[in-house]
Amino acid sequence: MQPYLHRIAAVMLLCVTVACSGPESSEKGQIPAASGTSPIFRSLSPQEAKSLIGNRKDLVLVDVRSPQELHEGSIPGSLLLPFGELAKGAATLPAGRPLLLICAVGGRSYAVGRYFSGRGHGEIYNLDGGISAWKAAGLPLVHP
Repeated sequence: MQPYLHRIAAVMLLCVTVACSGPESSEKGQIPAASGTSPIFRSLSPQEAKSLIGNRKDLVLVDVRSPQELHEGSIPGSLLLPFGELAKGAATLPAGRPLLLICAVGGRSYAVGRYFSGRGHGEIYNLDGGISAWKAAGLPLVHP
């Protein structure tokens, strides 16, 4: 039980620290090629994310919103792994493939990305502005 509480406390602390702050400017820009040794963590604009989705067939889109939030729509092909499940350790991110993390406005996905990137999880991208920015850019969504 105690490791479970430590994990939740660590994720919540990370979430509080980064959820309201924007991504650092050094994390934006060019989309790097896959790297074999050092973890990659970048926040991408909706247009950059759309380009990455089109160019990287091995990319896994992970939506960390709750099932109740899906009424806003989701990016086609995305996998739902709610933030709460990740924080409890009841779900884990897919390993060995690049990830694009998605949430409502970019805070939760940013926190998850920073957390897992800091633990050596290869190549992770965050959708800056989340589904809200994706929708504002007029990019496609599917609705349940």
